[in-house]
Amino acid sequence: MNIELKTAAAYIRVSTDNQTELSPDSQIKEIRKYAKQHGYIVPNEYIFRDDGISGRRAEKRPDFIRMIATAKQKPAPFSAVLLWKFSRFARNQEESIFYKGMLAKNHIEVKSISEPILDGPFGSLIERIIEWFDEFYSINLSGEVKRGMTERVERGGAVSIPAFGYDIVDKKYVINPDTAPIVRQIYADYLNGMGALQIAHKINGMGIRTTRGNLWENRTIDYILRNPVYIGKIRWNPNGRTCRNYDDPNIMIVDGQHEPIIDEDSFNKVQAVYEVNQKKHARYAHAKGKKYMYMLHGLVKCSDCGSSLSMSARGQGLQCIRYTKGQCKVSHYISVKKLNEMVISTIEASFRTGLFKVVVKNTQPTAEITEIDIAALIEKEVQKYARIKEAFEVGIYTIDELRESRELIDQRINALRAQVKPQHHASALRKKIIEKNKEAIQTLRDPSVSEEEKNEILHGFVDSIIFDRTSTTIDVIFYV
Repeated sequence: MNIELKTAAAYIRVSTDNQTELSPDSQIKEIRKYAKQHGYIVPNEYIFRDDGISGRRAEKRPDFIRMIATAKQKPAPFSAVLLWKFSRFARNQEESIFYKGMLAKNHIEVKSISEPILDGPFGSLIERIIEWFDEFYSINLSGEVKRGMTERVERGGAVSIPAFGYDIVDKKYVINPDTAPIVRQIYADYLNGMGALQIAHKINGMGIRTTRGNLWENRTIDYILRNPVYIGKIRWNPNGRTCRNYDDPNIMIVDGQHEPIIDEDSFNKVQAVYEVNQKKHARYAHAKGKKYMYMLHGLVKCSDCGSSLSMSARGQGLQCIRYTKGQCKVSHYISVKKLNEMVISTIEASFRTGLFKVVVKNTQPTAEITEIDIAALIEKEVQKYARIKEAFEVGIYTIDELRESRELIDQRINALRAQVKPQHHASALRKKIIEKNKEAIQTLRDPSVSEEEKNEILHGFVDSIIFDRTSTTIDVIFYV
């Protein structure tokens, strides 16, 4: 007997505002029971779970976003997304319709196992009504939560994750003896003339991470320098996130119930220095938003961290974008003029010798791409057997069904392998690149050709350019 189970994904979300809903494990158990009854298998790799997170905005749910990204693969890795309730998918109707539409384009259904919907237009209407009630509930609950948090702020209590340098104990900020000295050092360094970027590099070099476990950036330092929590205050915006808009008239600043890390005199001195520095660098801040088009735009990478190099504020050189934020340890600044000449000369030498790196990424149906596609299909079949074996282990398949499925999968894999064509030799690929682009060098050296046109030409055959600041060398990687 040949049983071909359909593959489904499960999305699990439990928010902090509902204590009556099923636990994550209970949701998974019920979804698996439904899947078995309706001819689905739910592999562990396709169980996506966001715990203690609101459903109002998808971008705040990392596993939801991962599920959507996985679902967009061709062919679709699963044919349905199973939920305990539609409210687990979203509590914003507009967003729900958007993502369901996106899944539908890849022939993936969204099913609520506890809210069965009839097929046809009447069923779609019922589904929209359920989504509308879920969104109304979420909006109403959000208002109640916000009012409660505002009242807590007015009493000087903590309402968010602890600021760096503090822990939260019994809903109050308590000084962390390990991180509070770092806050004091940041203030001292700033008053002693160090800039935010220098301080960020210093702290990253010490191996210290932010509260969220990230590397420090210059803007992270700025946020600490401007945060009145360190002088015993609580800052709160009842109308939205405080972010870095320190002049928002809606922001509340009240006396907190916690011990200060920084004295008010030092804090005020830092604010005065900060204002002076902001005015001093205002012209660079204005230039920062200016867009420069240059020949190597989007191509040059940092050899240390792999990030892109972008144009500096003055428009004369390139720098690693992570270094400008304090996250990369090595400066990769180089003048545009010098790097342009290095790139053109390297391309000339590469075409002359025929020795250079090539990657295959063209979407044309060449023999190389066909082989890559077939390898991916073979891997899909291998994964399918793993899922069927998993179904056997949980009692969905019998040993005979497992054996028969294995034979069918082996037949499909052998048929796919028979389609593989011999791959072209790397030297043939290099020759193809040279023949197609040998006239480009003259155009790249022509001062009358615009930077936009030169950039478009380079993007036609250059995959990336790795710049090593230590040795002042580049590695040009070509593609077909």
